[in-house]
Amino acid sequence: MMSNDSGYVAGIVHHDAFDDLERCIASLRQQTARPAAVAVVDTGADPARLAALAERHRDVDFLPRPNLGYGAGANYALRWTAEHLPAVPHVLILNPDVELEPGFAVLLREMALRPRTALASGKLLRPGGLLLDSAGIRMPRHRRARDRGSEEPDLGHYDRPERGFGVSGAAMLVRRAALASLALDGEVFDEDFFAYQDDTDLAWRAQRLGYEVLYHPDARAIHGRRWRRERRRSIEPWVRQHSFKNHYLQIVKNEPVGQFIRNLPVLLVWEMLRLGYALTRDREILPAYGQALRGLPRAWHKRKLLLARLHERDESPSLPAA
Repeated sequence: MMSNDSGYVAGIVHHDAFDDLERCIASLRQQTARPAAVAVVDTGADPARLAALAERHRDVDFLPRPNLGYGAGANYALRWTAEHLPAVPHVLILNPDVELEPGFAVLLREMALRPRTALASGKLLRPGGLLLDSAGIRMPRHRRARDRGSEEPDLGHYDRPERGFGVSGAAMLVRRAALASLALDGEVFDEDFFAYQDDTDLAWRAQRLGYEVLYHPDARAIHGRRWRRERRRSIEPWVRQHSFKNHYLQIVKNEPVGQFIRNLPVLLVWEMLRLGYALTRDREILPAYGQALRGLPRAWHKRKLLLARLHERDESPSLPAA
């Protein structure tokens, strides 16, 4: 699979989704620009099946790790690729339930034309290719991030390349040169989040630091996504609780004070409605409030690191300016 002149390495964060993983690896083999290497960070509990998969894909590096969450797996992939292929300028972080169409690596060309772009992705579609999964991420004033176009028919509404708030971490191309300034306490993806919202948090931080985030519709992929909105309540409560608490933690980390004040009326109304819903229809989510409170000291510490980084950027012309 490896290409000596490739501009990227692929890192797949995997947890017990072997059939999906097989299809993801196959889609990387079909790329018009193949990756220099593929690393699978495996956090599952089936070493026998992993060994069998590794036997079938000897050109893929399989890296067993304890399950410390998606962010920890993605960070390990970034560290591994930096150690083994430091000259390759981009890392493509993937969920295993993503199948790339052959031209997904068009993002390499687009990022070369946009040196301030730190993160990029393309048009993600649901299985069958008729419905959108994500055409980037938008951040409304109530600060609950939304995938643009999610579950809408793909009718060409998102067929223009554009800068946006964020892009899905299911298939995110990262510029290696930006990683040092994006990392807080050595973490590009926040490992306190464990799962969900870490892509939004990273995009928010990148923009605060003066980088751009690119959505390009010519980079297409199918995202299997294990859950659907209509089946959200079937997801284990602890998983949904992570998403809920991380909503608050990323506001603490990233929101400028002035913007927070301007958004406060919308936030208060939205949060009162959300609390009412939790109390009456979704009590399993209530422990997330306590989890968010316990996470506040770490989030505040990372906010101070970000503010220090912003000050450093303002003092140094070599760093990107907003």
